[in-house]
Amino acid sequence: MSFSDREKQLIRAAFTWGQITHKEGYTLSDLEIEKSVLFRRLLDGRPPLAFPPPLRHGFPWYEVIEGRGEHVVNASDPSPECSIIAPGSKPGDTCILIDGAFWRVAETVREREEYIVEWGQYPIQWRLKKHWEVNYEMTQQLHNFRKDNPNAEITFDNRSGQKEYSEFRIDDEQTVWLSEWKLSRIGLSGWVWVGRPVEMECLTDLVPLFHDQQGPLIIGEVEKLSGEAWLRIEQAGEEYRFIKLGEQLDYQPLISTAMTEFETLLREMQGDTLDVMDWRGERLLRRYLVPSHLAPLEEFELQGENYDLMPENAY
Repeated sequence: MSFSDREKQLIRAAFTWGQITHKEGYTLSDLEIEKSVLFRRLLDGRPPLAFPPPLRHGFPWYEVIEGRGEHVVNASDPSPECSIIAPGSKPGDTCILIDGAFWRVAETVREREEYIVEWGQYPIQWRLKKHWEVNYEMTQQLHNFRKDNPNAEITFDNRSGQKEYSEFRIDDEQTVWLSEWKLSRIGLSGWVWVGRPVEMECLTDLVPLFHDQQGPLIIGEVEKLSGEAWLRIEQAGEEYRFIKLGEQLDYQPLISTAMTEFETLLREMQGDTLDVMDWRGERLLRRYLVPSHLAPLEEFELQGENYDLMPENAY
C-alpha cells in the first residue's frame, strides 16, 4: 500500500497532534481533532510552538506569540482570586482576564491603565495599556441631547468589581472619550518559538566584535581573527537577536560586508535550519534551531525597524 504526499502529511500531522494533546492531558477524539487549531496548523506545515500559546476566546492564540502587532482586547480588573487557574501563576499572584483567559500581572505601571503581563512558561512579556479616543458620534448625540433638554441631569453607573469593561468619560467640554485595551509584545518578536532549543552547555565562548549605533552587530570567538560568527538581525531595547553565519569566517572582511551589504549576507544564508541566538546586553538568553522557511529574513534590514514580522506562510 502506498500513500500520497497529502496522506503522508495528514498522518504526520495527526500523529504529532496526538502526542502533544496526550502530553497536555487531553482526551483524544475525532471530534476534537476536527476542531483543533493546532491540527490545522500542523497540516499547513507549521510546527508547534515550544510551549502552549495563550488562549483567546477559548482558542490557541498563535499570533500574539509569533507576531509583533498590537491587539485590541477586552480586559478585566486585576485580582488574585483566579491565580490558581492562570497558566504559570502561583496562588496569590495577581491575574487579569484578557479575552477570556487569565494572564499573570508582572507589574502594575498605572492602576486600571497599564500593566505588564505574562503567560505560562514563556520568558517574554506584553504591555496591556488602555487607550482613549474621542467618539465623535456620541459627542454629537450628547450635544444634541443637552441642547434639546437643557435642564436634564445625566448620571452614570460606575459599578466596580470583576468584569470586562470598555469605559468612557466626558471631559469639561462635553466631549465623549471611549477607552479600549491594547496588548503588545515587549522585546524581540516570537518567530523563533517554532524552533528546537539548543543546550546552553554546547555554546562557544563568544564576545561582541563590532558595534554600530544600535549595539553589537557581529559577535565571534574570543581573541581570534577568524572563527564562528554571528550577525545581529533584530533589536528591541537591550535585547538582540543574532543568526549564525558560519563556523570559520574571517572577521575583518565580514565586519565590512555587514556594514555595507547586510541584505546580501541574509540572502546568502543556506541550509534547512537557522541557528538563532538571543542576547540581553552581553548575556545569552536562548538559542534555537529554526526551519529556514519559517524565518522572515526578508523583513530585516540594518538600519530600519519592522514590527510586522509574521511570515507570509504563518497561517
